[in-house]
Amino acid sequence: MITAEQAHKNIEESLVGFPQEITEAYLTFATKADLACLDKVVIGILQFYLAKAPKVPLAEMPGTTRLREDLGMDSLTMMDTVFMVEGLLSIKLEDQDLVELVTLDNLRRLIRSRFSGLVNTQP
Repeated sequence: MITAEQAHKNIEESLVGFPQEITEAYLTFATKADLACLDKVVIGILQFYLAKAPKVPLAEMPGTTRLREDLGMDSLTMMDTVFMVEGLLSIKLEDQDLVELVTLDNLRRLIRSRFSGLVNTQP
């Protein structure tokens, strides 16, 4: 798990330019293991890196929303998102995991699975 001190450092170094609600969600997740906040952070990172912002915020889109077809996510966006998530959350995502990322729900489940021992991981 991430310490509060490391979370503050990560915010100062990596989340510059992100909306305040994302930095607050990250801090809450880091200090309280709140998976709802984890979802907000991951979706916020994805939205930050998308070349074209969707008309509806990602958090309001159905979990079946497809990353490539519906959101226009390309390989560069995927890598930016993955690197940021790995760095902020101190986790490693395997290449095989990334192949299976098709929808927003797949993304949420993958990231939550890395923290399944902390709290209830049901959406």
